[in-house]
Amino acid sequence: MLSTKKTKPSSSNPYQISSSDTIASNQDILTLILRCLPLKSLLKFKTVSKHWLSLITDPRFRPKHSSTTISGLFLRRLSGRTNPIFDFVNLSPHLSRAPFRSLTFVNDRSGIRILQSCNGLLLCCSFRANGFQTAYYVYNPTTKHYTVLPPLGSSRNNAFGFSLAFDPSKSSHYKVICITNSDPDLPDHYRVEIYSSETGPWRPSGRPFVAPSHVQFKNCVFWNGAIHWLSDWGDSLCFHVEEEKMRDIPMPSILDEDVRRCRYFGESRGHLHLVEIYGPDNLLFDVFEMERDYSGWFVKYRVDLNPVAASFPEMVRGYVDPIDLQFYAFSVLCVVREETDEGSFMVLHLPHKAIRYNFKDNSFSKVHDFAPLGSRAELVGDNSLEFECFDAYQFIESFACA
Repeated sequence: MLSTKKTKPSSSNPYQISSSDTIASNQDILTLILRCLPLKSLLKFKTVSKHWLSLITDPRFRPKHSSTTISGLFLRRLSGRTNPIFDFVNLSPHLSRAPFRSLTFVNDRSGIRILQSCNGLLLCCSFRANGFQTAYYVYNPTTKHYTVLPPLGSSRNNAFGFSLAFDPSKSSHYKVICITNSDPDLPDHYRVEIYSSETGPWRPSGRPFVAPSHVQFKNCVFWNGAIHWLSDWGDSLCFHVEEEKMRDIPMPSILDEDVRRCRYFGESRGHLHLVEIYGPDNLLFDVFEMERDYSGWFVKYRVDLNPVAASFPEMVRGYVDPIDLQFYAFSVLCVVREETDEGSFMVLHLPHKAIRYNFKDNSFSKVHDFAPLGSRAELVGDNSLEFECFDAYQFIESFACA
């Protein structure tokens, strides 16, 4: 660990300066050393001095080591407030404070919500309506830096979804993808608009394309250099950001159902996961993973939640819910891959709580209680759920410049 303690000059040479003093006084050398440190050390060293704080939080500072560890999840609470409140589910082995309770990094009186999390950055937007243009932001909750995205232009009223693409292992810059309607008279004809943090303004990409109406452009996952959108049936879609090409994604077959019942779709440590559950008795299911060449899905984990239901009887509804058609109340918030697969786990939301379920040995433990929030009891019942998978946003510590 670097030391800022000054060494007294020796009696033989009153002008002698210690090596630590030399490093501490040379900004270029100190910056090079700090860049080589892990992120957790950098977070601690921000408190050493105002000088170190300014170096580490400088937008031009680029650590060599980028984290892929999911430290926690942000979840937006059901609330009548304009500016939503977020719960933070800590997944770190060390007790960690929530980076924020509500998003107040900019004075947006209409309130700010999260659209997507991507490798340490959050894509956010305001709640503006009634003809006012929605503002969009990219925010880093670790450094508190943010960028206000420029207006989309004439396409803003025809935007179907915004997506963030950021891979710190490839570049320090990010891109925001917007799907717009290319022709008001042709509702299934779309165009891609791209904003780059490196080059600036929005620009159209390629030619308009045709997509089925059942593709969900509002919810997306960035993986393998591409933005992925689910379809309610049939193949899904992805857009390769660098090649700027749209392609179909093969999906598992739907058995005896008219609509795909996706319960989770997300990425962790370079792996894309999918959970689909059919039928009311839903305690046995598989977690699928996509091959990197998109040749198909394979079963990565098999899950048995019968022991969980025995330990948490509030999961048992006693009826089939008319919304999700399930007999047991739970949702998959996140599939988390660790450095070694033995430590990989899943975060589940049960009524009023979140639990951690380990894939290797099927063990589980409670990691969070959701406290009542205002009139929450009137909004949800004893066996109801407040969150689904797209309500959970990953928190990854990052010094990326927003």
